[in-house]
Amino acid sequence: MSTMKIWDLHMTYDGPMNEEFFQDTNRLAESIAQETGVIWKIWTLDESTGDFGSTYLFRDLAALETYKAMHVQRLEAIGVTIASDHVFDIMEDLSAITHAPLGETV
Repeated sequence: MSTMKIWDLHMTYDGPMNEEFFQDTNRLAESIAQETGVIWKIWTLDESTGDFGSTYLFRDLAALETYKAMHVQRLEAIGVTIASDHVFDIMEDLSAITHAPLGETV
C-alpha cells in the first residue's frame, strides 16, 4: 500500500450555480492548487441534479487530515453540504497497470 491517500467526497449546494458561483470555484481551485500535500483534485458535477464532488490525491494521511479540517469549515461557510466522504488507501500495483497518474508526484 501507498502512503498517498485518496479523499472522495460528494456534496450538495442549495444556492444558484450561476456565473458568480463558477467564478468563486475558480478562485477556490487556485487556492487548492497551492495547498501543501494536495497532489491533484478532480472536480465532478451532475448538472441535472446540481450534485457535485471531488476526488483528491494527497501525499499522506497527515496532509489530508489537515486540509480536510480546514476545507470542511470553508465549504460549510458557503452553504455546501457534504453528503458523503471517504478516505482510501491506494493499491499502487493495480493502479499502475491501469495508468493512474501516481508517478507524477514530485
